[in-house]
Amino acid sequence: MTQIVVIGGGAAGFFGAIKAAESNPKAGVTILEAAKEPLVKVRISGGGRCNVTHHCFDVSQLVNYYPHGGKALRGAFSRFQPQDTIKWFELRGVKLKTEADGRMFPSTDNSETIVNCLRESATFAGVDLRLNSPVKSVKKQEESFLIELKREEQIRADKLLIATGSSPFGYRTAQDLGHSLISPVPSLFTFQIADPRLKDLLGVAVDKVR
Repeated sequence: MTQIVVIGGGAAGFFGAIKAAESNPKAGVTILEAAKEPLVKVRISGGGRCNVTHHCFDVSQLVNYYPHGGKALRGAFSRFQPQDTIKWFELRGVKLKTEADGRMFPSTDNSETIVNCLRESATFAGVDLRLNSPVKSVKKQEESFLIELKREEQIRADKLLIATGSSPFGYRTAQDLGHSLISPVPSLFTFQIADPRLKDLLGVAVDKVR
């Protein structure tokens, strides 16, 4: 049986694992997540509502919203773009709504709707989710990968998906496996302001602020 291992239990890791399991029903698909809970960033995104995608279906226009990588993204979006994302969730019973600025959220306005959808879809597809499983190292061995967990356990994988986001470990592992990387630049980031009065305003969005 082909063994597919996904390192990282975020949105990308879950989506990749689900797609791999659905495309290869006879394969064993495992997600290795270092934390005790998966999809943590999904829960807090969009102020707890989870902005899933954007209501822009013109690929040539869509790539202009990204400061870098437009050429590479054009190819990716020609295969899977926001319309496909909407259909993917609708097939699983999740309806999305569009707000005035084009952002799309679940109609429930609750990120837990997306979390539950991803977890249930993974379970239905037969994906094995392993929490508290931080990876120590990955080594290429001929046609497979040897993954060593920090608790001294070893796992063999025929296929490997690194979905660790901006984790330095992910970058380092990719380079160790022979990939060349372009230095990342900030895209989404938060302000760090040491003022306790702002704490209760977390997630509040208003127009025309200066």
